[in-house]
Amino acid sequence: MLDRFPSYTLNFIYNEIRVLEEAGFRIALYSLLPATTCPAEARDYLARTCNVRPVPWRGFLRAWFHYLRRRPRRLLGMVLRLPLDNDRPAQALRTLAHLGVAVYFAWLIRDHGEHLHAHFAHKAALAAHVASRLNGNSYSFTAHGSHTVYRAKRLCLRSKVRHAAFVLAVSEFNRRTLLSLYPDYPPGRVAVSRCGVLLDQYPFTERGPCTPGPSRLVCIASFYPIKNHETLLGAASLLASRGVDFRLDLVGGDAEDRRQRLTRLADQLGIGERVRFHGVVDHGEIARYLRAADLAVLASLSEGIPVSLMEAMALGTPVLGPRVTGLPELVEDGVTGLLADPRRTEEFAARIAEILADTGRAREMARRARRHIEMHYDMTANSRARAELFADFLATRDGLA
Repeated sequence: MLDRFPSYTLNFIYNEIRVLEEAGFRIALYSLLPATTCPAEARDYLARTCNVRPVPWRGFLRAWFHYLRRRPRRLLGMVLRLPLDNDRPAQALRTLAHLGVAVYFAWLIRDHGEHLHAHFAHKAALAAHVASRLNGNSYSFTAHGSHTVYRAKRLCLRSKVRHAAFVLAVSEFNRRTLLSLYPDYPPGRVAVSRCGVLLDQYPFTERGPCTPGPSRLVCIASFYPIKNHETLLGAASLLASRGVDFRLDLVGGDAEDRRQRLTRLADQLGIGERVRFHGVVDHGEIARYLRAADLAVLASLSEGIPVSLMEAMALGTPVLGPRVTGLPELVEDGVTGLLADPRRTEEFAARIAEILADTGRAREMARRARRHIEMHYDMTANSRARAELFADFLATRDGLA
């Protein structure tokens, strides 16, 4: 179960599905919202995905009457309790809206006894939680990033964690955060399960000497405000004022209003001619942008573990990331790349200049980065480990182990 599937940013999930099915699992795919875009690598999954929304009003009424007859106390208990499991009134109102859809999802799968797994600790995890409470399924979810870190985004997180059979965290930082928020939850039921890259698709290339012309910077990120392109553009403006010759490629982003705002900001900062907006590209094209770059940079205010930086590190492209959440687990500052405070434009500019000025050091960090990816972020190995985790849990649940 996912909030919206497929999309251009979920390639790690496609591989997880493939590995799970190779291990013998039967996977049914559900998406709360229909996909707005579909990369080439996900076309088969698009055809297999059942979209919960838009919810037909007759189906909605049938779902609620079904559970009012069969599970009235459980249903009404969630209506009363889940909105209170939030820190802010706006979250309580959103919970009620999402609860209506979640009950319909529960009704859709009412005759199935399978384990439910949700990716991202937000709406999909809430739907899995509600279906589990109404139908008796076991469920788990993967906590990726800001929905565990930011208070404003913790939608009923306490209830989701309390009733989950287990929780997967994409970083040790996320695991520690969850356990600090809910110390009564058994620590052994929160496991670190990292994402990764397909190493054969991202072969390492040793960087050669600098070529004449401007340095190439690339940022691969959606245009959500959390990605904080403003700091990156501000740092680029400082570099331009200090005589650094560069071009900045912004790849990704499907929010047209944000793109227009960032385009205006680049013009206001006097770097409009240096910044190129490439929009959303197929995931198969990402490696081409990374190989052409002298530095891959990300300035997000919060992250899970960004796959775009993993891909850059696998290829041998030096990286600069934000010093937030679980990023130091991926990028060891000064060893496998550089980190900077995403709220300090001056620091970001200084670190970009630092890595562009010392190509020998950049090459050495890139070599160590590739080894780090091979050891900890091999997508196939990590997906196989998840498959074993699911198999162990289901065997124990069903009394087979």
